[in-house]
Amino acid sequence: MNPDAVQSGALLSLVLIILAIPLALLPAILAVRKKHPHKVAIILVNILGGLLYGLGWFIALVWCFIIPSGNRSSSNNAAEIEKLYELKQKGVITEKEFDLRKNKLLST
Repeated sequence: MNPDAVQSGALLSLVLIILAIPLALLPAILAVRKKHPHKVAIILVNILGGLLYGLGWFIALVWCFIIPSGNRSSSNNAAEIEKLYELKQKGVITEKEFDLRKNKLLST
């Protein structure tokens, strides 16, 4: 065999492996970056389930985009309270208005 052909084949294999690893771990990477509440489980399903004909990879990929509804509303409430606090600091709303709106958000 031609040594140049072997060397270029090895280089191609190395490039494909380097590209395949992030793709194989994509669901785990997305779950960590999005701070998913079930990121550890997604990582395990991604890695262990990926060994089963890739089925775990698809499950983990879908799962990393599904945020539980309880977490979604609490993070929205926290962001809204933060905005209200900034408005209070700027003098746009009073302390009483801030407390009233904050209590309303926390009670829902």
